[in-house]
Amino acid sequence: MLVSLILLVGLGYVGQSLQRPGSFPIRKVAVEGDFRHLAPAYVETLVAGGLLGGYFQIDVQALRSRLLGEPWIKDAAVERVWPDVLRVAITEQQAVARWSGDALLNTEAEVFKPHPGSFPPGLVRLRGPVGSEEEVLSAYHRIEHQMRALGLKVARLGLSDRGAWTVDLDGGTRLVLGRDRLNERLSRFERAYVAGLRDEWSAVASVDLRYTNGFAVMGRKVEKTGEVSVERGG
Repeated sequence: MLVSLILLVGLGYVGQSLQRPGSFPIRKVAVEGDFRHLAPAYVETLVAGGLLGGYFQIDVQALRSRLLGEPWIKDAAVERVWPDVLRVAITEQQAVARWSGDALLNTEAEVFKPHPGSFPPGLVRLRGPVGSEEEVLSAYHRIEHQMRALGLKVARLGLSDRGAWTVDLDGGTRLVLGRDRLNERLSRFERAYVAGLRDEWSAVASVDLRYTNGFAVMGRKVEKTGEVSVERGG
């Protein structure tokens, strides 16, 4: 009985010791990940701000939630490694486009909003109604593939609230696609571009492809008197 009593007292003391915030402190935070927009030291600072208690008191789920509050962090895994290490694995967001001016889209068409100063340069600008992110990103990939085959580059792609599409190409030329038969209209543009439109491309301000069997070309301003509009069959 005496031995049992001693054991119980000892276990109780150990249990109380383990619950003290100062017991078994975390002495090292090991941060892992492929970092392009975040510095490991910054992630360590985020973790340090949420370290409350020792090894056994740390709430790893609360720490994970804290990390996910940073827009550039897509996912985070936090685990304790005995006796004094906290391992943090970070997955960064991969931005593929700017969205509606003040946000970014990742590869899964999810919107995230880091500080504008951290936006990667050269991203295509996409725009559309709330909820259309996946549709717009998918359309961009298709159109960008077609334009790249012609030696052109998409700078902006927009979907209006009424469902109309416009494409701004690198260099300033706009393609007006409208709401219907996008593939047909883009194919018509490809044929016209290869057939001779590319020879005059530097003078083209916009191409309106909303016609049934043709398109309209608007020339760039060459004089102060205005613009020249030329309608072509396609």
